[in-house]
Amino acid sequence: MTDASQNDRLANDKPPSKARRAVKGPLRREAILNAALEVFSRDGYSAASVNTIAEIAEITTAGLLHHFPNKVALLTGVLERRDEESRKLTGAMLNSRHLYQLFNNLRTVNRANVNMAGVVRVFTVLNAESLTDTHPAWEWYQSRYQGLYKRLLTEFEALRSYGEVREDVDLLGVVQEIIAMMDGLQIQWLRFPDQLWLVERFDVYLKRLEEDLRPKKRGLNHEPPNRQLSE
Repeated sequence: MTDASQNDRLANDKPPSKARRAVKGPLRREAILNAALEVFSRDGYSAASVNTIAEIAEITTAGLLHHFPNKVALLTGVLERRDEESRKLTGAMLNSRHLYQLFNNLRTVNRANVNMAGVVRVFTVLNAESLTDTHPAWEWYQSRYQGLYKRLLTEFEALRSYGEVREDVDLLGVVQEIIAMMDGLQIQWLRFPDQLWLVERFDVYLKRLEEDLRPKKRGLNHEPPNRQLSE
């Protein structure tokens, strides 16, 4: 055998590169979900192609369908993974004893979103796309918002009982306002990332809201209005 032939054989015997090596089991599933996230964020759900997702994941379409039998299953997988990530972030929001603690937890969630613009983009696109009740993500988003309302409302009710929030505050209105502010700022940030600082805008909003929600404290040297000093 010539040296050239031997070199060719040795080259052919080299193991495949990491980029081309087949990814097994859970890692392959993660690769598929990452590809689906990319395609959904760019094309939305309706226009997304399973073949394109398979190509990005470096797997055959048949191989993809082995893990996720259809596009709805892919969407469900992406949403369920988001649910798991959200639970990790929002777990600390429960049982806050002080208003500043709850708001700091909300700031943490908002800051985390800055580091995953792709995830925020796909869930913003799907949120708008799923506003009709025939969309496969309709139920997930309905449940998500209802769950957020319930958790935050429970937190604010507890904080009011601790004297951290004024008695006359419309708590459900505050919860809806906070979620609307988070969603709205994210849309503007995705569209104008160089013009809107997501963290700073939300921090300023929460600071203003905290000042508005806290019970007003009277000065130590002042009597309540219309009250006569005792002689």
